[in-house]
Amino acid sequence: MEIDDSQVVTEVMRHLFKSRGIDMSGYSPSFVLRSIRKRVGRSGCVNHTTYLRLLLSSDDETNELLAALSINVTEFFRDKGAFEAWSAKVLQPLVISKGASGGLLRIWSAGCASGQETYTLSMCVNEALKKCALGRVPMTSILGTDISAKALAKAKSGTYTKEEVRSVPEKYLSEYFLKHGNSYEASESLRRGVRFARENLLDPPSSKYFDAIVCRNVMIYFSRAMHEQVVMNLYYALSRDGFLMLGKTETLMGAPRDGFDVVDLEHRILRKKANQVGVANA
Repeated sequence: MEIDDSQVVTEVMRHLFKSRGIDMSGYSPSFVLRSIRKRVGRSGCVNHTTYLRLLLSSDDETNELLAALSINVTEFFRDKGAFEAWSAKVLQPLVISKGASGGLLRIWSAGCASGQETYTLSMCVNEALKKCALGRVPMTSILGTDISAKALAKAKSGTYTKEEVRSVPEKYLSEYFLKHGNSYEASESLRRGVRFARENLLDPPSSKYFDAIVCRNVMIYFSRAMHEQVVMNLYYALSRDGFLMLGKTETLMGAPRDGFDVVDLEHRILRKKANQVGVANA
């Protein structure tokens, strides 16, 4: 007997929680169902029932479904104005400060999908270092994380099609990428200090004390409860006075929203307040 829409969503969520420890209960059921339907067709299954059998028996299909459930709409320099503001108001001051102190500049690209955002941040850092012309150049660490193993594999490869690099300025494309036929590979200078890891933003962050976090267009499909949990995790992952950039249509929810000052409202750039009373116990 064919199972109905609500049953398949319930069974799929149960499977993902049991097999991978991923709680999808906060996602919109309609969003989850759309992702399931895409995988039903692409996997060659005839209905929900046969697809569920495949999913329960195949790690590969579980990975494919997780990739479908991830918000992997991304591109290099997505919303160019946001990265221009980010470079001027966040990166350049941080580069100068870290250069003077000899400290490590730590950046987290949270929900990095297939790596375009992470490598964009690396290009921005490299350009900021040139502009500041410091006597002492700070070391930089950029962490890109995502829930999708498939997306992270592409990010780690650092290889993109001509269409995928279309938004990279020509001068950056020639400087930071190696052309191989119709593909473009991130150069050594672009990869320097960059690493990728699998992480669920709903879990407590595995690393803390970031000087800056970019988490753009990740929470738009989240429930309010999930949104608040992610914001709380980002807040605690930031260093004192650390910066946070969200997507253009995203706003803060939950207890930490009062723990930030606005740096640039249009581009959703915020700065964590030092010693904010009440947030730590929220």
